Amino acid sequence: MKRKETDLSRDFRETAAQRFPTQAKQLNAAFDMRLNALLAENAGASKEKQYHLKRQILPGISAYETLQRVMPKEEALQTVHGYVEHLARTSHKQLAALLHIPGLYRLVPGVFVKSTRSVFGPAAGFAPKELQTGNGIWRVDMMKCPYHDTCAEYGCPELCRCFCDSDDVSYTGLHPKLIWERSMTLGRGNDRCDFCMKTIK
Repeated sequence: MKRKETDLSRDFRETAAQRFPTQAKQLNAAFDMRLNALLAENAGASKEKQYHLKRQILPGISAYETLQRVMPKEEALQTVHGYVEHLARTSHKQLAALLHIPGLYRLVPGVFVKSTRSVFGPAAGFAPKELQTGNGIWRVDMMKCPYHDTCAEYGCPELCRCFCDSDDVSYTGLHPKLIWERSMTLGRGNDRCDFCMKTIK
């Protein structure tokens, strides 16, 4: 069965083709082999967790490990960071465009409440602690996160920061009346991620 390409795997193949044309074939093969192994090792994860693993976490780990064959570790980390950031910028652009619809921004905190409960809930390996949900405020402390846990489990906790940073890229400055705040993340070594999205009157 042919696996569906993700944005991260597409970006990885582009790097291989452009920067390492003579080794591109071997790099792609190494990436695929590693990703298949990671997918097999995590095949028992819940459907909710698979969504995050297949879309970003495991392709990110595979790309990071494979790139280290042809570049220093720090450069490999920055390269994967670029992939994740690219994805976040696209999502920021789409969201910001949508929020030009008058009054729509008011719905954003409520949408975050719903998506935390469905996509970023315990079934997917997250442990959200809801502090405030309602009246234009979504405030949640995330006590456990599969992005952080999986990166740490595979010996690359530093990779998780790419995913933390991508939240800030996606949600900062979406609308003049929406404030995105976060001062801590698990991926940056804190004991929680303190998420907050709120509307200002």
